[in-house]
Amino acid sequence: MSRLIFWILLTLGLIALEYWKRRRWRRTLLAAASFGWILSLGFAGMTLRPILPLFALHLTLLALAWGALLYYLYRGRYLWWAFAAPLGSLALFWILNFLEGSRYEP
Repeated sequence: MSRLIFWILLTLGLIALEYWKRRRWRRTLLAAASFGWILSLGFAGMTLRPILPLFALHLTLLALAWGALLYYLYRGRYLWWAFAAPLGSLALFWILNFLEGSRYEP
């Protein structure tokens, strides 16, 4: 748990450092909103725990989205598809729930 808090604080620090260096409000707000998006998808992804391969895929896609956030902070190119990718694993879980019933609920 302490590692997770460390990475969250490090990312928030990098976003603040990016603003301090460049003074671009739009870029800073987009980075902060994207980080909030990643955190919310991480909390929503806890519902995927009963299906371990799907949960591992979701964690991998979250790591990809976090890497895309760092890429945006350093290069300035926003990779929207990387931020939307974790939605695919959640959508697959909802489709499985719809097709097979609610046997995947804890």
